[in-house]
Amino acid sequence: MKSFLRFLSITLLVVLFSLCMVINTSLVALARENPLKNIKNFVFFYGQGKVDKLEKYDLIVVQDYTLTKEEIDYLKSRGRKVVVYISIGEADIDPATLGIPRDCVLGKNKYWNSWFMDSRCVAWQDYVLNRMRDMIAKKGYDGFFLDTLDTAVEFTDTIPGMVNLVKRIRDTFSNAILIQNRGFPLLEETGKYIDALLWEVFASRYNFETGKYEKLVISDTLVKEQKDLAEKYGYIILVLDFSGEYDIELINYVRNQWQKYGLLGSITDLFISRIYDLSKAVKQREYDRENTDQLIVMGKNDKGNIYAYIYGPGWKELENFYGSLARKCEGWDAGVVLTFKEKKDSIFYVTIYDDVDLPLRITTYDGRSWPFIASVPVEGSRVFKTFEVKLKGEEIFDSDPDTPLIQQKFGFQGVRVLLIGYPNKPELHFGRFEISKGKDRIYFRIGNAGLLPARNVEVLILDHSNNVLERILINELKSNEVKEIEYIIPKGANISDLYLKIDPDNKIDEIIEENNLLKVDIK
Repeated sequence: MKSFLRFLSITLLVVLFSLCMVINTSLVALARENPLKNIKNFVFFYGQGKVDKLEKYDLIVVQDYTLTKEEIDYLKSRGRKVVVYISIGEADIDPATLGIPRDCVLGKNKYWNSWFMDSRCVAWQDYVLNRMRDMIAKKGYDGFFLDTLDTAVEFTDTIPGMVNLVKRIRDTFSNAILIQNRGFPLLEETGKYIDALLWEVFASRYNFETGKYEKLVISDTLVKEQKDLAEKYGYIILVLDFSGEYDIELINYVRNQWQKYGLLGSITDLFISRIYDLSKAVKQREYDRENTDQLIVMGKNDKGNIYAYIYGPGWKELENFYGSLARKCEGWDAGVVLTFKEKKDSIFYVTIYDDVDLPLRITTYDGRSWPFIASVPVEGSRVFKTFEVKLKGEEIFDSDPDTPLIQQKFGFQGVRVLLIGYPNKPELHFGRFEISKGKDRIYFRIGNAGLLPARNVEVLILDHSNNVLERILINELKSNEVKEIEYIIPKGANISDLYLKIDPDNKIDEIIEENNLLKVDIK
C-alpha cells in the first residue's frame, strides 16, 4: 500500500510539473506574441527622410541616421513599426578605435571595408548592447534588425558566441522586435528569440565581381526547411532582393518567385538607398544625353587651384597606364562635381581602366542623402572603356546655387578613372601589351574610349632612332571597340625597345593626344 501511495504521489508530481511547463510555455508564447504576424508590406531604406513614402509601409527598417526622433514618432503614431539596423557580426569602423581588443577581430571584409568580429568576445557583445541601449533611449525604435550573423557561419567556432549574443539581446530588450538577417545554421538556437527572419538575397543578388544584378535559382528544399523552422518557433519570413529600379525583367522574375513560395518580399538597390514603388507597373524613363557638356580629364582639369571638379582624399595620385593618366578612387571620400543644364533625367559617362578590380560604384547627393545610382562593371580587358551612368531628375540637387547652372555632387568608389562627363569625341589609347617568351613578337591593344568613332587610324611601330618599322592602318574604331595587333620582330634584328604611335600626324580630333605614344622595352 505504501509503495502504491508513493508511486501515485510521484506520478502526480510528474503530471503537475509537466502541466506547469505547458502553462509556462504558453504564457511565454503569449507574452511574445509576434508583433509582425499581421504586416502586409515592409521596406528597407538606408537613405534619409522620405517619410511620405515610408509611411505607406507597415514595417520600416532604417539606419540610425535615416530618421529624426520626430519623424519616428510621427510614423509610430500612424501605426507603423520602425526598426533600426545593428551589425552584430561586423564592425564598420576600426575596432581599435572602439577600445575592443585585437583578438576579437577575425579578419577584414573586402567588399564592405568592415571587420569580422568574434561574437564570443565579451567586449564586442557589451559594445553591441550598449549601442542598442543608446539607440532605443534616444529615438524610441520598436526594435532591431540584426545583421551580419553570417560571420558565425563563416567562422563556425564562433557560433556559440553568436547564439549567446542573440539571447542576451532578447533578455535585454524583452519587448523589442528582433529581425535576424540570414544565419540559417543558427536558427535552431536563435529562432526562439526572434520575430522574423530576413532572407536577404532570395531570388536576385548584386554580383560584386561583375558589378551586375542577377537572378538566383531557388532551392525548394531549402525554402521548405526554413518555412518549417519558422512555424516551429513562431517567427515570420521576409525576403529582400536586389535589382536596378527599371530592370523590368529581373523585378518581374523576383516577384513571381515570392508569389510561388508564398513569401512577403521587397526589392531595393545594393546600398538600400532607394524606395521602389512596386504598387504600379515599372515604366522606362527617357534620359537626356546632352544635359551636361562638361568633361573631366584626369591630369588636366581634375583638381588644383583653378579646377576642383574632383575632391577628397579618396582620389589617389595619377598613375600611368600604357600612356594614359588615371586616378583610383577608394573609400567614399572620392568626390566629383559635374555641371548640368536642367533638372531632368540625364546621362553622363565615365571612362575606367577595365582591370580585375571591384566594379566602380557611384552615389549622388540629392540634398539630404547619397542614393546609389550606378555600378560600372569590370571585365578584365585591360583597356580603357566608357560606360553611361543614369541620373534621375528628382535626385539632381544644386550644391552651389551661387554658380551658374546646376552643380551636382557624386561619390565614386572602386577602379581607376580616366574621364568623367561627356566625351563626345574619339579617344584613342593603348591597352595592355604582351611580349612572347621568345621575344620575337609583341601583342598590343588599341582602343577608342570616346563616344564618336575614329576613322583611318594610322599606327606606327618605330625603333629607338625613330625609324618606321611598320605602318598599320585601321579603317575604323567604334566607341569602346578594341583592336588587337601582332607585330613580328624581324629575325636577326637587334632591337632593345620599340615605340608605338597612334595618329602620328594628329589628323584625328580626339580628347587626349598626349597618350598616343607607348614605349615597349623588349629586354
